[in-house]
Amino acid sequence: MDFYFDLSLIQSQKIILTPQLRQALEILKMNSQELTSYIQNEMETNPAMEISSGYSVLQEDILPINMEDEDKEAYYNNEGDYPQNVHDQDFYKGIRVDRSTGMLSLKEHLLVQLHTSDIEQGEIEVGEYLIDNVDRSGYLSIDISEAADYFNIPVKKVENTLKLLQTFDPPGVCARDLKESLIIQMKQGGICSLDVLKVVKNHLDDLAANKLTLVARKTGLSIDRINEILELIKTFEPRPGREFYNCEDTRYIVPDVIINNINGKYEVIINEDSIPIINVNSYYRNILKEDINVEAKKFIQSRIDSLNWLVKCIQQRKDTLIKVAECILNKQKEFFDKGRMYIKPLTMKELARELKIHESTVSRTVSSKYLQCSWGIFELRYFFPLKFSSTQTQTTCEKIKVIIRNIVNSEDKKNPRSDNAIAQLLKDQGIDISRRTVAKYRMEINIPPATKRKKH
Repeated sequence: MDFYFDLSLIQSQKIILTPQLRQALEILKMNSQELTSYIQNEMETNPAMEISSGYSVLQEDILPINMEDEDKEAYYNNEGDYPQNVHDQDFYKGIRVDRSTGMLSLKEHLLVQLHTSDIEQGEIEVGEYLIDNVDRSGYLSIDISEAADYFNIPVKKVENTLKLLQTFDPPGVCARDLKESLIIQMKQGGICSLDVLKVVKNHLDDLAANKLTLVARKTGLSIDRINEILELIKTFEPRPGREFYNCEDTRYIVPDVIINNINGKYEVIINEDSIPIINVNSYYRNILKEDINVEAKKFIQSRIDSLNWLVKCIQQRKDTLIKVAECILNKQKEFFDKGRMYIKPLTMKELARELKIHESTVSRTVSSKYLQCSWGIFELRYFFPLKFSSTQTQTTCEKIKVIIRNIVNSEDKKNPRSDNAIAQLLKDQGIDISRRTVAKYRMEINIPPATKRKKH
């Protein structure tokens, strides 16, 4: 068998991403919070960087570094992977306290109340043990017999301490189950009705399933009375610890783009308030002018060059974000004028064609970023709704969801429309979708089925 080896030169064109260009593309994808964290991490590794408060970057502080033409082309036209994009179906929609991040966690809040109570040291120790076993929703997660065994004391003593904890704020805390929590909230709210107590103790599951007729038959109460009890229970909090959810579990949205309507004219503003202003540290800038070791000089210069490039990338991100936001504004003008019902089908490909950049650049620009306007705060991807086509009309999935919500809001609460009936109403409006699709959209906008919407 003969083997043949050959060496040949082949000329080809391809884009090679340099580390600097990769950094530029990564920064383009970042939202304000991610960019802030990135800058803070860079500061730890770059001694030439300092964060300024209230002053913009001085031009004389930054050595002129321009993005080369080929880098710009790769930045805007780089092909790459597109970033990928539990409804809270609680039966009880209780009143929620809007607590800011708060200085105390739920357990700390309970401990403060425990230590300011007039009880003996032994009870305090039992109370601390019980509080340590309260979950994030405010429920006791262990059996009191476990606490009794741990301290080698009668169960009755643990029960007495638990009853004290159950008088603490927030109402309903330290309960062992939902029924007990609701009963505690009733007591603290001064609700002494035996009818309510009977329903909570014995018929909560049927009430949650909207089987009001069944509950009325079992309790001997009228449908109207059961409806009153249902509305009352809906004002209770099923998760007493909800208002103390830790700040790391809370997602705060900082808009990256703000569109203001000033006397009928729209203005696109990039929200830079949350992004630190970075400068070259004056000490390192001055030390370059002195007669120092060549290697030290090279190191300092490399750190300053790195900072210069970072500033350039941040500016490039801002410029691209403004272009994309302005294009969205032009394409979705009716939405900004009139509201959600007027959002139009739009693809990133259309926007990329308009701006003469690659689709992946648009995708990176809108990735995980938010826009604030007079109608609220929206993810930038919201402005690229899927197109829904039928034989009679074209619309968007978002618009269909709005129509479904309006249909449900205007229905007879004693005879709510089924998914089939909603589908037929949509068909009459020229939107031909199946019952299954209606059910899917209904669940996505957190609307329960007709059986649970029915008021008796």
